Amino acid sequence: MTTSDTSTSTPGTDRIDELRERMIIRLRAVNALHSEPVTRAVRTVPRHAFAPEFPLEEVYDPETVLRTRFADDGTATSSVSATWVQTLMLERARLRPGMRVLEVGSGGYNAALAAEVVGPAGSVTSLDIDPAVIDRARTHLTQAGYADRVELVVGDAEHGHPSSAPYDRIIVTAAATDLPPTWTHQLVDGGRLVLPLGVRGFQRVYAFTRHGALLLGETGNHAGFVPMQGLGASASTTVPVTDTVELTTDADPTPAPEALSAVFALPAQEQFTGVRIAGMEPFSALQMWMATGLPHFATLTGTADDFRYRPMTHALIPAMWDGTSLAYLLLPAVPDASATYEFVACGHGPDAADVVATMADHVRRWDRDHRGGPGPRFLAHPDFPPGDGIIRTRHTRLLALWDQAEEDHGLDWPADPGR
Repeated sequence: MTTSDTSTSTPGTDRIDELRERMIIRLRAVNALHSEPVTRAVRTVPRHAFAPEFPLEEVYDPETVLRTRFADDGTATSSVSATWVQTLMLERARLRPGMRVLEVGSGGYNAALAAEVVGPAGSVTSLDIDPAVIDRARTHLTQAGYADRVELVVGDAEHGHPSSAPYDRIIVTAAATDLPPTWTHQLVDGGRLVLPLGVRGFQRVYAFTRHGALLLGETGNHAGFVPMQGLGASASTTVPVTDTVELTTDADPTPAPEALSAVFALPAQEQFTGVRIAGMEPFSALQMWMATGLPHFATLTGTADDFRYRPMTHALIPAMWDGTSLAYLLLPAVPDASATYEFVACGHGPDAADVVATMADHVRRWDRDHRGGPGPRFLAHPDFPPGDGIIRTRHTRLLALWDQAEEDHGLDWPADPGR
């Protein structure tokens, strides 16, 4: 197999080698890269060959996402992911020589890294719903010398790729909100599924191990990926509240926009929780705590001008909508306390006092029992009975385990996206 040739020293190759080694140092510093096989793959596979239109400094910056394809509205639909999350997922997959790997979501570089780790005795199949993405991956894999090591397939992630199954590892590189049964069925018992899983709007990278019909998860890492397309696209619904505020929910039936708008226009009730954080303290575990346990959970988006106090994030604001009343969580600065903020629950509607109290109590429970912790593990099984902590999706049931979290495979950066 032909790989990048670094035997001849030229200004170009010297610069690439320097940037690559600098990237490796940074990846190791945040524990996104630690094993010798993955490190060797990063040194071997020429990342710039898979993103020739981008400057080398961006290609070898471990935090930079290289967006390569866009929808009509400008939303990215395909990208070469940031190196830190690619190596993190490969490390969490625990690849070994001879393994069979399915990659869901293609770009070329990640598949080439996996091919290096599993070696000639292994195999890598890369699947994408977009023929143009597969064509691009094929071009760059060929140029980099990996065309004979990666099978490229056009198809919907929902179906996997049964003709090359079973797989020892499945690595998903688009944000999933569900776990289709084909992934479990095409994974060997004891095999690992690594993916960015969105749970009611909040996304982390999780590793699951198959035990029969059960997928046993580990604690997650913060990350952001392009959304899944096709049959596995998110089933959430976004409803306008005002011209600039929107509510996203999995609720059925979907809230009526006029009902939401009328409630949001009512005077707000509020309850300060007494839970304070310093300016740079992460709180994404609180977001996941609310997403997995708060009844009637939803998220709001809006600008600072839309609310009385500072929103928790620049993206998703935890909220709840019970059909008649709306509550959401804000984070105003504490007067006379430098860079300190206190969570406040705000609500509108006939039962505003109740939904505000429920939300505030949830924040206090997180502060008492889970603050500073790694966040939940998830168990996934299609037949979990309904109950507290069970999140129902189209294909499976997710059980959030907050008191049995394993090692936090956490990183020092990128910055917590809760910020």
